[in-house]
Amino acid sequence: MGIFDHNKPGQEWALSLDNNHIHLILSEKELAASELSDSDGGAVSLTLDMLDLDAALPPDLLKESRVVVIEVDGAVPSSIDRISSIRKKFPHLPVVAAVRNAALPLVRTLLKNGIADMIELPLSYSDLSEALQQILAGMKKDEKVETRPAKIISVIKSIGGVGASMIATQAASRYAEMHPGGQGGTCLFDLDLQFGSIASYLGVNQPLNLSDLLDAGSRIDGDLLQSVASTLPTGLKVISAPAEIMPMEAVNAEQIYRIIDIASREYDTIFIDLPGNWTNWSVSLVARSDIVLLVVELTIASLRQAKRQLALLESQGISGEHVQVVVNRVEKKLFRSINLQDAEKAINYPVQHSLHNDYPLVSAAQDQGVLIEEIRRKSKISKDIEILLASIDETLGRAD
Repeated sequence: MGIFDHNKPGQEWALSLDNNHIHLILSEKELAASELSDSDGGAVSLTLDMLDLDAALPPDLLKESRVVVIEVDGAVPSSIDRISSIRKKFPHLPVVAAVRNAALPLVRTLLKNGIADMIELPLSYSDLSEALQQILAGMKKDEKVETRPAKIISVIKSIGGVGASMIATQAASRYAEMHPGGQGGTCLFDLDLQFGSIASYLGVNQPLNLSDLLDAGSRIDGDLLQSVASTLPTGLKVISAPAEIMPMEAVNAEQIYRIIDIASREYDTIFIDLPGNWTNWSVSLVARSDIVLLVVELTIASLRQAKRQLALLESQGISGEHVQVVVNRVEKKLFRSINLQDAEKAINYPVQHSLHNDYPLVSAAQDQGVLIEEIRRKSKISKDIEILLASIDETLGRAD
């Protein structure tokens, strides 16, 4: 391993002969606390830059970089602003945030700013090497194809039983048919770790599932992700929920983020069916999503909880046109106790989409493990889903 002088910022610190143009930007305090000298060599080369947390980045510092690792402190807003500045000037440059005792609000802010990964301070060689090797492997795989991060559509529910998983399943499958091209197509993740039912809804019998990705730790990569995914005739890739009920608190949040980060480089569009109970990682994924579909039905219990869900999202800075309310099982009757206008007043939020109630058709499709269109090609609910997907494309700025 090369020897470096903490007092000479900008010098090259070579861990190997590979010229990967990786910049490591740390304050003097964290540089002194780092455990980088414990390695016996490695597979990356770094350029070390010692800058205070509130110091602006020199204009040409990252011009030739392939990856940047930069210190961030939630108590120093300018250190977060540096991340935003990098993303604006170099949108395709992977940024790794080095953070000490990261609090959840800071994690969400960094995820929204599009970081590629996050590592804990004080910095150790093993953590740094693992993060960089994973990023560089993904870049090497995709270097011949210019890619963009996948668009993420999260589906959440007001209460259980409103049909959120059905909508996620049918919408993702139809969306995959509508958009067969691109870098990797569409993938649906069932992250309802305890009650996930997407595999049975789609007749998926793949023995591998999300638990295999959670157990893989740092070994996870694009190839493993693809091996776990089932492929439907529509072209949709599906990552099923664990076969066994998994305690929510047993899930490693960092591993969830790592899985979605890799998936965002493998696919064009990701649909995520989230659990009904909120966790730190589910809130973070929603914050990172391009569109959030909140599924409700026209009952007092569902609308009351939907209003609480919307308030929670707003308190986390998640609001605006990308949060869309979907009312499921709407009866087209002349006299109803609650209609769509009543729903908007109850939740104090516009209803963007509604789906007809066709319980016999939906129930038959789910019982057989097939899509609605396989039972009835032209149904009102299928048409409603296509209208929903057209709106998603419009929001994402995509053409059919």
